[in-house]
Amino acid sequence: MSLQDKSKKLKTVSLGAVFLGISVIISIVESVSGINAAIPMPGVKLGFCNIAITACLYICGVKAALAVSLLRPLFLFMFSANPVSLAMSYGGTVLSFASLIMTKKLYGKVFTFCGISCISAVFHAIGQTICAIIIMGDGALLSYLPLFAAASSVTGTVSGAVMNTVIPRLKLFTSKKGGRV
Repeated sequence: MSLQDKSKKLKTVSLGAVFLGISVIISIVESVSGINAAIPMPGVKLGFCNIAITACLYICGVKAALAVSLLRPLFLFMFSANPVSLAMSYGGTVLSFASLIMTKKLYGKVFTFCGISCISAVFHAIGQTICAIIIMGDGALLSYLPLFAAASSVTGTVSGAVMNTVIPRLKLFTSKKGGRV
């Protein structure tokens, strides 16, 4: 491995760690600030940590973003020690991340970050609903999904609007060529 390759790998790992830290901090701030109380539906959050995960995907690549997506719930679990929250988080994370990967090639052609984030948020809602049904053993929870998905599409679109501004600037800041690390 050349020195340039090692330097690139180190930069990717370092940026991934920064994005992980940012996503954890955003999640904690959302939880303790009471900002989610403004949303009158149980389980619906702004989900601004998705901004850091999506930025990591577009700047550092799939592996780093996957690591951030999978490590963030573990770090939050260390603060809350709530296994149900951990399971619910992973339920949403897996489908949300899969949707980010599926829509990545459509960025700029079909979707802006608003569309990508909206889709990701809806898939997160689907994953969490499935997880809740499994944990509670009650299929009636599926009736909550349309409202949950609608609210998630709104919060996802808001996150996407922030991403439309932030991610292109981060790409320029993190790379001399303005592209992926």
